[in-house]
Amino acid sequence: MKWYLDFGHGGKDPGAVGQKQTKESEIVLKIGLEVKNTLEQALEKVITTREDDKYYSLDYRSTKANKNNCDYFISIHMNSSTNKTAKGCEVWVYDKTSKLYNLANNLSTNISNKINTPNRGIKISKEFSVLRKTTMPALLIEIDFISNPLVENNLKSPKYIKDIADTISSTLLSFVNKSITNDDIFYRVCIGAFNDKNNAIKLKNKAISKGFKDTYITTK
Repeated sequence: MKWYLDFGHGGKDPGAVGQKQTKESEIVLKIGLEVKNTLEQALEKVITTREDDKYYSLDYRSTKANKNNCDYFISIHMNSSTNKTAKGCEVWVYDKTSKLYNLANNLSTNISNKINTPNRGIKISKEFSVLRKTTMPALLIEIDFISNPLVENNLKSPKYIKDIADTISSTLLSFVNKSITNDDIFYRVCIGAFNDKNNAIKLKNKAISKGFKDTYITTK
């Protein structure tokens, strides 16, 4: 599959900002890049709007996804409210017939369970540009309320960020019948076998010169 990962806001548009000046744009970038890496490790193709703190218009995002013929569009955001006690995860889709409706439900449920925040469920909107202008099935995740001081404080934790990213990644992969794999097994690649040790040394040195610093000679 080819996923389009859209990390909300960026650059001159920080998105929602917490009471301690935590920017939505920076948080979703951290989470999104971890999701990207995990999907790619599972051999999924990934296109992103941005991989640094730059601004891109809403039209740019949907147009880029459409031009790249992506299969699914996933937009990642943090929510905000004037009510500082507001808390919870919700996921937006264009309508109830969306092919990602069940995925949206699973994302909202899994994220809320993982980070112990209320599940606000699936929301419907035909107003969001990235849901309206994309030609592929799309959804928009509002992870939690950055305006809530407790949530904002949690976002300082690398483990909290990773928990969110891993939950999103595993839910997306499950949707396409894959899973996160990390078996902690190291695999070795043999690139030659020689009777003459000098030939083995030459190949070892060549491999090292190409950047394979862990190259070594073994006998059997």
